[in-house]
Amino acid sequence: MSKLKEIQGFAVLSLPADPLPLEQARAADPYVGSWASGGNLNTARAGGTNSTYAPQDAGMTYGGGTPSVASGTVDTEKYNGTAWTEVNNLNTGRKEASGAGTQTSSLMVSGYNTGFINSVEEYNGTNWSEIAEVNAARGTMAGWGANAENAIIAGGNNSQTTAVESWNGSSWSEIAELNTGRYNVAGFGASNTSGIVGPGTGGTSSVELWNGSSWTEVAEVNTARVQAASAGLTSTAGLIISGYVAPAGSVNTESWNGSTWTEVNNVATARWDGSAGGSSSSALFNGGDSPGGKQTATEEWAFSGIPPTSPVADYTEGIVGQLYYNTASSTFKVTYAGEASAGTWASGGVLNTGRNNLGASGTSQNAGLAFGGNGAKAVTESYNGTAWTELNDLNTGRSEASKGVGGTQTAAIYVGGDPGTNLAETWDGTNWTEVAEINTARKNNMIAATANTSGLIAGGEPPGTPVSADTEVWNGSAWTEVNNLNTARNNGGGVGSVTDALVCGGQIAPTNGPSTVTELWNGTSWTEVADTNAGTRGQGTAGAGSTTALIFGTTPTTAKTEFWNGTAWTEVADLATARSQIGGWGSVLGAGAAGGTPVSPTGATEEWTVPDFVIKTLSS
Repeated sequence: MSKLKEIQGFAVLSLPADPLPLEQARAADPYVGSWASGGNLNTARAGGTNSTYAPQDAGMTYGGGTPSVASGTVDTEKYNGTAWTEVNNLNTGRKEASGAGTQTSSLMVSGYNTGFINSVEEYNGTNWSEIAEVNAARGTMAGWGANAENAIIAGGNNSQTTAVESWNGSSWSEIAELNTGRYNVAGFGASNTSGIVGPGTGGTSSVELWNGSSWTEVAEVNTARVQAASAGLTSTAGLIISGYVAPAGSVNTESWNGSTWTEVNNVATARWDGSAGGSSSSALFNGGDSPGGKQTATEEWAFSGIPPTSPVADYTEGIVGQLYYNTASSTFKVTYAGEASAGTWASGGVLNTGRNNLGASGTSQNAGLAFGGNGAKAVTESYNGTAWTELNDLNTGRSEASKGVGGTQTAAIYVGGDPGTNLAETWDGTNWTEVAEINTARKNNMIAATANTSGLIAGGEPPGTPVSADTEVWNGSAWTEVNNLNTARNNGGGVGSVTDALVCGGQIAPTNGPSTVTELWNGTSWTEVADTNAGTRGQGTAGAGSTTALIFGTTPTTAKTEFWNGTAWTEVADLATARSQIGGWGSVLGAGAAGGTPVSPTGATEEWTVPDFVIKTLSS
């Protein structure tokens, strides 16, 4: 094996600091993205609005002043990443309104049509319908929301208002007012619990942060402006785009990281009163006004990585196998692939409906599904790594049903439930459907499934029986009883498939407390393997089967997390918030934990992330 000094023609670069994983490097660098031209709108417009929770290839714009309808058009268009398509119109034309939602669930709020109007319309993916009006008619306000079930509007051009209203899916409520009244204002955020407002007339460079109960002034933008557009899904990451900076439109874009604003790459076409939606990593900007008239231009924002302006810049983004010399520590170092044991938990978006004893499925920390929960809830929500969106409900609301990973975000299964039922439902990405019942009614059973057509359930509480060892497998049309668990139990956790599954923990009997017992399923029988380090009951789970898994939280309430490597359990980084009866999903490299009971049913979500690489110092 060659020594380093013997390798000819290989340059080892010197770095003042260790490299960062790709996403961290992008977040830390001001040149994280760029604008590219997209398809033109069919109708030139200014003062329209976009669905806020839409990436660059799934946008929707509606309303606005057009060359032929200055008071506000009814025109609605959808974008697929290439072209805009005209769809069904608004009932009432308007401009300078506020928007929220997606291509399939949107709001159009207030605005101007020969005068300020209170009207609000909801879009269901096909048609617009008039719904409950806002309390204060206004225009040119900030607004955002994940869907038509939650939104917020702030400020606006009706006496330079400080008024803020929150939407809960059925009514508008006036909440805490802005510190500084403003209109022609931009804003973005995470549903109605957090957001950013500013800049705008009355506070041209000032910005305010909403934490769900009050407004706080935070760092000002670098360039004061009015009639800017904005994109962002959280209060800690977003864009302020273009706008009017006397005497003309601006090309300036600024990125918010939760504490500071950074000027990033400019848009191609200077304009003001345009529309935008999306996130700090994938956004759409379209329409607007300019000295040349109203625009049809569309621009798409996307991450492009750090420009390779120098060799050192290339090394700012760490890659596996990267060798370098750290000048600060005077050591040679190398990057290795990240390991599951090095993962950490971080806070994510909040469920719209806080709950415990819920079901969950999904493949990664940013692709989860949560359903059911305490109080016989039927609520179903999907997670995109930033926010939860409500989808179609279960046919039968229930809690204490299958515990474990019950499939994916688009193909899941939910089985059993309190007080002990035979019910089974499958999810196809849009709807839940009742399917063949299980043979033994139960609650608090464990589940292991990778789709809605294949999976198994084990253990649980049949009516009148505290614990069970019964196992059943699902083939997409029927349930079949197979070999039992070695240790009867309820309320444990499960991951895997009908041929390769893991079940661990649970309650052995009412008097025996949380269990440490782990069993593996090979498609035919169960085998007991190494115990968990601590007894677990009501834990969240994530993993792929017999070789890798995570468990987190438990009853009695704890924050402990354990990692299974196929042979043994190891304690790894704790949850930020101790809890039990959690919905868990994902893999050992990227998992999610939602809901649970730290004190009362919560909506808090945490994300488990493993670094792209780990750094090791080379020794002589």
